[in-house]
Amino acid sequence: MAVAPVNPSVLAPRLTALRVAVAIAVLGFGALTVFSVAGLGADGLPDLFTFRSATIGDGLLLPLLSYALVRASGGVLAFRRRAVLVTAVGFFLAGAAIQARWLLNPRPRVNWTLPRPHYFNLPGWWHAVFFALVIAFVAGAAIAVVARLRDEGPAVVESRIRSVGAVGTLAVAFSFMALVAVDNAASPREVPGLLALYLGVSAVSALVLLGFATRWRLLGRAAQLVVTALLPAGALAYAFPRDLRYDLWIALVVVIAALAGVFAAGALTVTTVAQRCVLSATVLVCAVGPIHQAVMAVAAPRQLILAAALGVVLVLATTLALRLLREDKADPLWTWLIPLAMVPVVGYALTGQYFAAHQPVNPLAVNLAGLVAAALFVTVTGRSVRAQFNRVIRAEQGGPTAPRLSEFKWQAYTGMAVAYAGAILASIVFAGSTTPAADWTAGSVSQADLFRLGGVVAIVTVTCAGLALTTVLPIGPRIQHALIAALCFGFAVALGASIRDQGFAGWVPLALAALAGLVTLCFVTEGIISNAGYLHNVVIGWGERTVAVACGVASAAATVWMTGPALQSATTGRGVVPGLVGLLVGAGACLLIPALAARALPGVNPPRQFTPNRPLHGILQDSFVALVLSVSVAWVPTFFFAHVHGLANWWGLVIFYLALMGDAYKYAMKNNLAHVRRHREWIYAQAVATGRPVTAEEDRALAGLARHVVRQNALAVGPLFMLLLLVIPSVFGGLDDEGFNQYFTV
Repeated sequence: MAVAPVNPSVLAPRLTALRVAVAIAVLGFGALTVFSVAGLGADGLPDLFTFRSATIGDGLLLPLLSYALVRASGGVLAFRRRAVLVTAVGFFLAGAAIQARWLLNPRPRVNWTLPRPHYFNLPGWWHAVFFALVIAFVAGAAIAVVARLRDEGPAVVESRIRSVGAVGTLAVAFSFMALVAVDNAASPREVPGLLALYLGVSAVSALVLLGFATRWRLLGRAAQLVVTALLPAGALAYAFPRDLRYDLWIALVVVIAALAGVFAAGALTVTTVAQRCVLSATVLVCAVGPIHQAVMAVAAPRQLILAAALGVVLVLATTLALRLLREDKADPLWTWLIPLAMVPVVGYALTGQYFAAHQPVNPLAVNLAGLVAAALFVTVTGRSVRAQFNRVIRAEQGGPTAPRLSEFKWQAYTGMAVAYAGAILASIVFAGSTTPAADWTAGSVSQADLFRLGGVVAIVTVTCAGLALTTVLPIGPRIQHALIAALCFGFAVALGASIRDQGFAGWVPLALAALAGLVTLCFVTEGIISNAGYLHNVVIGWGERTVAVACGVASAAATVWMTGPALQSATTGRGVVPGLVGLLVGAGACLLIPALAARALPGVNPPRQFTPNRPLHGILQDSFVALVLSVSVAWVPTFFFAHVHGLANWWGLVIFYLALMGDAYKYAMKNNLAHVRRHREWIYAQAVATGRPVTAEEDRALAGLARHVVRQNALAVGPLFMLLLLVIPSVFGGLDDEGFNQYFTV
């Protein structure tokens, strides 16, 4: 049977657990970082950031583990048991003995806290005391959880050990031990043996504790939990190996692998945001570890293929293990296709790195790689995105109050955003890896550019904070609308000054940025007026229209800056990282400003909701679509114009990019038209079922929805036909299987 959700009453308050986690982070990694920055450790020896267990472990995993154990224990009362006290004292003495043994060793492995035998400096003594105390606390907290489980009923215990929280807790504990194994290995050759030893002992210990906690009645479930938690722990050790080497392209490939893991986790059913975060992190790590090893081994094709294949197997095994543990029923599409959806994207990036390691490379091979990646993208990734949107379409048939519609929409749009971001990053990696050095412009960033970027971040932050404050102030609507308009127009003026100061690199970037800005202005304005107005038969006055136009102008200014000077000014081109940072800043402004400002409009809480989308969700959705349009039509071409030169270097990139754009545009626009038909059918079906005619209000809402969709498609069709060649990839049939005629229908 499916696992029952954990009753929140058996968990400790979040604030209590958070305080403990923050205290451990501050006293551990925080204090040692202060010592390191202050120069209180020994120079010339392995320092704090040499050790994974002292940085990732103490800084992230240990606070997370403390938080999870305190939450699972149920509260302070669980720590007042005698068994908890005895365990804590015993482990404190054991921790002190470990530190004493290290201090007394005549030939220790010295580092910045133990610069010579028999001598701890100040950071060394601090770490020794912290080590003993924290190991005592973690052991005591684990026993508190065990004691609590023994007092609970079988059904409650089963729901606990099969929960997402249990997987996350054990995965964090095992991951910490995996990092300790990496740190304790004298050479990379010793890592597999030590990793097997540390994780094996940890797994057996966890299984014994879980068996004791469940009175040996759920040992099979406990074993499932332990095995599931071991998979990400083993992968994490190889995401941060001893011979850690990162450059820009390796880092971007790792980010793409992380996005692939997040997309794969979308195949798992969740009910809360916290569960989604835990499952995404679990699968993410399983993808990152092997792919990091693959990109490090691009010079050796066999090792590259084996590591990449291991990543695929590990992601599939983890999603399947999570399904079995939680009895998450799904059809084969969700079991196999969704976890594999991002393989073409990761493979495209890895192929670029392979070509970079085997220069000079035949341009024909590069172009063929782009063609194959394009075909795989639209047939595998495209179908996976469609599968997620099909659930939204089916849920919409239940009308505005359909259960789980919002959940399905968030999941579908998250999946689309992740796949889109991964595809763009893969295109950047492929282009940067396959373009000859003479034809690649790396770009640069001066101190003045950094100050300008910081200024834009400050402007975005102040504007968003001002909008958030204005929407909750106890003032009249006219004053509120005036303040919001002033903030948005002020934002546009400030950003316009920065754009004017930096300029554009030529007429092509200027034309692309202007087009994207104009489309964004119209799209955002229409999105606010429709979702907070005529879609729900709410009257829109001049104050609301002014807010809508102001948000459109602010979003347009952010779009022009993001797709123009943030990538390439009149004098210099930016580097890859500054360009991506500018994209993130601009995207944040384009999404946040309309959503925050629209909260002040009465139409976001209409008397009756006539469409499946809540008004605020619809505004955010339209802002997202406008952002995707701007990035596709202006940001991506401008980025590659700024960095890649020579027609021979474009084809492998262009083919993949057009595949990404073609099916995405086509599917989104067709679904927009079908949305009107589905909603009309639902309205008429409801009228027939209740024996009444369709009301005039419902007719007006349907007409408004049709008008809204036509306007959106009209705004998108201009950029669509600027990229005429994007009809080419439709023959692969990724997002749907119709022919060329569908373009004329749209």
